[in-house]
Amino acid sequence: MDHEKYQELLSRDMDNDLTEEEKKELQAHLKECENCRNDQAELIKIKGKLSLMEELEPGSEWKSRTAKEIRKEKIKKMSFRKFIPYAAGLLILILIAMPVLTSLLFTITGRSTSNDNGVAPDYSEGVQDGSSGGVKDEDTGGGTGTDGKTTDVTGSDAPFDISKIIYSGNISLYTEDYKGTFSKIEKYAITIGGFVQAASSSYIDKVENSVINSGYITIRVPAAKFNEAMKEIEKYGEAISSSTNSTNISQQYQDIKGQLESLTIQEERLLEYLTKADKIQDMLSIESELNRVRTEKDYRTTLINNWDKEISYSTIYVAVYEKELSTNTVKSPFSDMLQKIKEGFIGSINFLLNVIAELIVWIFKLLPFAVILGVAYFILNKYRNKK
Repeated sequence: MDHEKYQELLSRDMDNDLTEEEKKELQAHLKECENCRNDQAELIKIKGKLSLMEELEPGSEWKSRTAKEIRKEKIKKMSFRKFIPYAAGLLILILIAMPVLTSLLFTITGRSTSNDNGVAPDYSEGVQDGSSGGVKDEDTGGGTGTDGKTTDVTGSDAPFDISKIIYSGNISLYTEDYKGTFSKIEKYAITIGGFVQAASSSYIDKVENSVINSGYITIRVPAAKFNEAMKEIEKYGEAISSSTNSTNISQQYQDIKGQLESLTIQEERLLEYLTKADKIQDMLSIESELNRVRTEKDYRTTLINNWDKEISYSTIYVAVYEKELSTNTVKSPFSDMLQKIKEGFIGSINFLLNVIAELIVWIFKLLPFAVILGVAYFILNKYRNKK
């Protein structure tokens, strides 16, 4: 996996601009990459500090003074004719050299970029069951929040029915007792009438000492207890991020229910036609259509039942990371120092050799353009002198 890709995903996560698949991929990478976890924590701190800053409105006196200065500059007249030849030459040079320089930069940087690979548990599965049965995300609006709680806003064009909203939440926690926190979340979900839908844990390798204790747990809680559960679980550790999402399925629910009623009427009429049919061909045709109607009816019935489950039981995804205390262990920064110096030196030499090789190649590629620019400059200079 490309490390720069996850840096971009972290930035987009701050703007609530990630899809469910991207969230899963980012969380999987954060489990393995300590640098990215540190970057995420830093971004959250910066976002929190920015939210506390006050916006200053310029005074009327400053606006008036600035407007006068702008009017004065517009009144001044300057002659730019003498710069036209130089500007034209510079523009031609930029247009010709831009693709070449861009390709050169991409080639050099592309060769020197390393990839960071990692595997982590998937704990952002999205809304289960009914929500995948033909309901698209574009029917709703909203986003996810990090550093605090954010609630999605349902689509303004869809009819609003408070009883037809699916709630889900995401929480990331730091804890000093990973197993204890995991157990508390499980017991709490059962206590309030919910259940554990999925869970996964990864424990530290004491030999390699490479992975911290971490995991995820997906719980389903009664919708009436959703907000209470979100607040309670946040108390079980140091919250890294917390977000809530609401999906308004009022329009879809009404549409499917209307289709189900229509199919029920069709089924009754087909049964009536079947009792009156006296030809085998007619009977077979009616039975075929009746099977189709019943299949469509069963599908919509299942979809509504799944939606009812999603509405009744909200989903909460909790990611738990065991926070390492600096006082627990002593880690020497000088381990493998010689190996690191060797690898860094060799990497720098290889990078410089690649840069020199690419520059030599591109110098010869640019020669034709240099000749054309030289001729153009000579003609332009001769024309200017004659004028």
